[in-house]
Amino acid sequence: MKYANQAILSLFAILIFGGVLALDVSAQSRGNGSEVKRQPVVRRVIHPHWGWDYYHGFRGPYWRYSRFYDPFYDSPYMRYQEQRFYLERDLRGNERELAEHQEKYNRDGIITAKEQRELDDDIKDVRNSRADLARFLRNF
Repeated sequence: MKYANQAILSLFAILIFGGVLALDVSAQSRGNGSEVKRQPVVRRVIHPHWGWDYYHGFRGPYWRYSRFYDPFYDSPYMRYQEQRFYLERDLRGNERELAEHQEKYNRDGIITAKEQRELDDDIKDVRNSRADLARFLRNF
């Protein structure tokens, strides 16, 4: 009797364990068990604005620009920061391009006429970017 109870209990445990393995209880699965990922749908809100605007004159029904949400419209300081950022970014990009070309062309020790023209053009771009940034910083 003791062995019979143990055998029945073991058989019952095996059946339950097998049933748990066979059962798919994932809440994220759909039917076949694969996960479906979709990007969120984002739509721009169009604010209809008919008629006369005090700052801009007449506007049509699908005019999207709103001064209220634009921090750069009224702030000279933020406009200055934005312009300075773009000028510095252009200068860094031109300097990086010049350094890459110099390293590439000096690798073999011989600079051809075409390579020299490209280096001269890169040097001119860096010089112009520095002058633009210096002029901007000097004026503000």
